[in-house]
Amino acid sequence: MQTPFPFETIAPKEYFYGRQKELDELKSHIKNSTNVLLFSKRRMGKSTLIKNLFKEIEKDYTVIYVDIYNIITAEDFGNLLLNAITKSQKGDIKTAMQKLSKFFKKTRVEPTFDPQTGEMGIRAVASSLSFDELMEDSFSALFKLASEKNVVLAIDEFQQIADIKDIKIDAILRKYMQEAHNISYIFLGSKRNILNSLFAYKSPLYSMATPMSLKELELDDIYNYSKNYLDISKEVVEYIYNLSAKETKLIQMILHRIYINKDSIEKIDENLVDKVVDTILISKNDHYKMLFEFFSTNQKKAFKLLSKYSKELFSEKVLQEENISRPSMQSSLNQLFAKEFIDREDGDYFIPDRAFELWAKKEL
Repeated sequence: MQTPFPFETIAPKEYFYGRQKELDELKSHIKNSTNVLLFSKRRMGKSTLIKNLFKEIEKDYTVIYVDIYNIITAEDFGNLLLNAITKSQKGDIKTAMQKLSKFFKKTRVEPTFDPQTGEMGIRAVASSLSFDELMEDSFSALFKLASEKNVVLAIDEFQQIADIKDIKIDAILRKYMQEAHNISYIFLGSKRNILNSLFAYKSPLYSMATPMSLKELELDDIYNYSKNYLDISKEVVEYIYNLSAKETKLIQMILHRIYINKDSIEKIDENLVDKVVDTILISKNDHYKMLFEFFSTNQKKAFKLLSKYSKELFSEKVLQEENISRPSMQSSLNQLFAKEFIDREDGDYFIPDRAFELWAKKEL
């Protein structure tokens, strides 16, 4: 059964809702070849938004999406970009290979075959190239593609380039971005402070993109959509909305579990929602428990307090509850932040995975 509430996969067009305003804004920027810095907290649907945008515009634009979350080196970035450009070419494999072979200077292109799906594809082979050579080939191809049809290049989890210290990827990108025409760059990210530093005054990418913040889905949009598939009241949807701290992924997860069991449910109410959430937390218990066990003693104390108190974390009353000093609390929060178990916005720390936070409230 295909769920109308996908939460682990990109939502197809028929199950994508509540983002028409954002789609229209992005289309307007793209039409004018404007670059965009798209920010939101994790699990709010940035990637789904971009993938659905691309489906709507791919007839008129060459669309390229690259996720750099797992990069460790500058060469990783270059290889991912090169392969994303390669995979953007649709249609006849032979024609695409011949075309890209002319566009690339040093990269080889070869066919691929997926035995599970039976689909043919192509990939770039550039394992021996340096970062500079990878970037040169990538942008050589991008500029040639843009001369045929306007290009939209989306780089997801863009803040990860800040972890690469030996090469200034942002400075190199600026050099190429200044040369290009008919290309819109969309930089997606979830670490506001790092993204702000990458696009701050005197930084290489300063004034190179228009900021756009992706907010939470509107309650009315969630209700108007969900009532098409569930006999659910707006009050219950609001309860789910608040319990999930407006996190899109958890909202979808709860609605999905209600949907797949709807034939055996007498009434969808708050008690049912609580039971569904308990089921979700039980399914995640081993994973969260393992993560928590890797924390140091002080990190465990800091995480536990953060799950209980969103404010006044450094008050004597709160610190005494776990017998932790203010310097140890600050150090532990910084360490958890560096490891991305917690996040920070406007000076306040928070747990970005709402299910992890609810698990901590219940288990710790």
